[in-house]
Amino acid sequence: MITLDKKWEKLLECVDYAFQPIVNIYTGKTFAFEALIRDYEKAGFHSIDMIFDTAYSENVLYTLDLALREKAIRKFAQIPFFTGIKLFYNMDNRTTMMPDFKPGFTKKVLNDLAMPASSLCFELSEKHQSKIFAGVDNLVLNIYKQQGYRMAIDDFGVGYSGLQILYNAEPDFLKIDRFFIDGISQSKKKQLFVKSIIEIAQSLGIQTIAEGLETQEDLLTCKALGCNMVQGYFVQKPVKKIDKLKEKYTYIEQLHKSEQRRDSSFKDELKNKIQTLEHVYESSHLEEVFKIFQHTKESGIVPVLRDDSSCLGVIRESDLKEYTYSPYGRSLIYNITKGTVKTLISECGSVDINDSLEKILKIYSHKQNSDGVLVTKNEKYLGFLHAKVLLDIVNEKTILSARDQNPLTGLPGNIVINEYIASVTISGKKHALVYFDLDNFKPFNDYYGFRNGDRVIKLLGNILKKSLNNLPQDALAGHIGGDDFFLAWEMHKTYTFEMVYTFIKSIIDKFSLDVESFYNKEDREKGYIIAKNRDGNEEKFRLMTVSAAILIINPLAKKAIHEEGIALAYAKLKKHAKNINDNAVVYASLMGD
Repeated sequence: MITLDKKWEKLLECVDYAFQPIVNIYTGKTFAFEALIRDYEKAGFHSIDMIFDTAYSENVLYTLDLALREKAIRKFAQIPFFTGIKLFYNMDNRTTMMPDFKPGFTKKVLNDLAMPASSLCFELSEKHQSKIFAGVDNLVLNIYKQQGYRMAIDDFGVGYSGLQILYNAEPDFLKIDRFFIDGISQSKKKQLFVKSIIEIAQSLGIQTIAEGLETQEDLLTCKALGCNMVQGYFVQKPVKKIDKLKEKYTYIEQLHKSEQRRDSSFKDELKNKIQTLEHVYESSHLEEVFKIFQHTKESGIVPVLRDDSSCLGVIRESDLKEYTYSPYGRSLIYNITKGTVKTLISECGSVDINDSLEKILKIYSHKQNSDGVLVTKNEKYLGFLHAKVLLDIVNEKTILSARDQNPLTGLPGNIVINEYIASVTISGKKHALVYFDLDNFKPFNDYYGFRNGDRVIKLLGNILKKSLNNLPQDALAGHIGGDDFFLAWEMHKTYTFEMVYTFIKSIIDKFSLDVESFYNKEDREKGYIIAKNRDGNEEKFRLMTVSAAILIINPLAKKAIHEEGIALAYAKLKKHAKNINDNAVVYASLMGD
């Protein structure tokens, strides 16, 4: 190995490492700490890039990186609760191009500290292209993976060849660049990009990490999009003092618990159906798998775990038939060199126990001929959900959805609306609930016929559907019944009442303009129709409009707001709106008790 001169020795003396947590997006439990270089200025370097660029130009990059790597690992091992937590280390891709490059040194350091290889994750980026990403020469990556190290792609989404790197590197983790995460709650465009990235990762069995997270709103959006973990100032800033680090960031879990999931009944049913199947590890001998199948014949699969208890895949009993029936199959079982479980591992979707039903079903559907999905808790194996259980839930959910969905507008009905309102009452967050009621609909329906009346109902339903494109991720448009509609969403910090009012007024104006086409020319020009009122007497009725009752749910000090209180407030607003002219917008703010 190349000897470092005094300049580099001084750097190693001066630099320190800060750690920043990467946590489970549901529980707040620390999954890993990323090591970040600090105090390099004391050695005369102006930036981290300057350190590695200089070392590369002097052909000492690999030697320097090993020394820095050891420094980071040894400090990480001083964290009282480091066991079971991973260290994310940024590796300069160019180290593999150094003349003295030779894998194996890191393993010695880890062995010295009794740390498994799986506790170290190398972060790779496309900042410096090298042969490590070449499709025909990724030998280095394979060596690291075979030794048990985990791999992550850093800053994904900002380079020019990210998908190519993803294809060749086959990482365990994908870190979505902060460019896409910062302000994602306010940007539909960023949400679209991140959703696509997450869906690609899910289909490949890769876990996603949102980098640069700074606000609660962005965290909730990342969770809604299906992200697995988060990292950023909202969780904790990088700190050099290890006593400032936490094993669990409880406020992340509290945020999750405050949200009542709309599919809670299905989730409870799923949790009760999780089977804790006997498992093996990737280093286990194939003979162990045969023994499991001999005394447990129901499941037909055995989960395979890494040494850190994370899920790697499954072994199917059907895949062992070639061993059972082939002339040399039995002898192969007892061949230690060829009979390890690695030879028979099949891919299998993996989900977190806190994942939404929608996400669980999506991950299941990504794998063809899947037996089900592996279930984890805080990234460790928990059990298995069989395909039949998932399909039964899908069928039940489809039936309930069909029953609740309004056949005319296709919008969800009162079951979903009431569940949404229930979740609002315990969320402790500010929401806008808007109730719409058509003005002069009954006279129109009597005068022009129910078919045209149905067309008007569809018109308002479609306008509300399209309005969701301009609202936050959690927004809901629903059809209460008849000519009554519902629209609701969480009001993030930047959302003011004036913005709500302006948005609702635009919906009303859009409807008033479009609905004129449902009248004949003569009635449009007059601005009214003559029809019978509820007493059977003829009366002039102006062209249809829509009134809105805006109810701002504004909890104080996280005090509960009851569903009864919301229903009572809405009834009063609706009555008030009926006493005003058509096209009315009335509003009220409901505080916590």
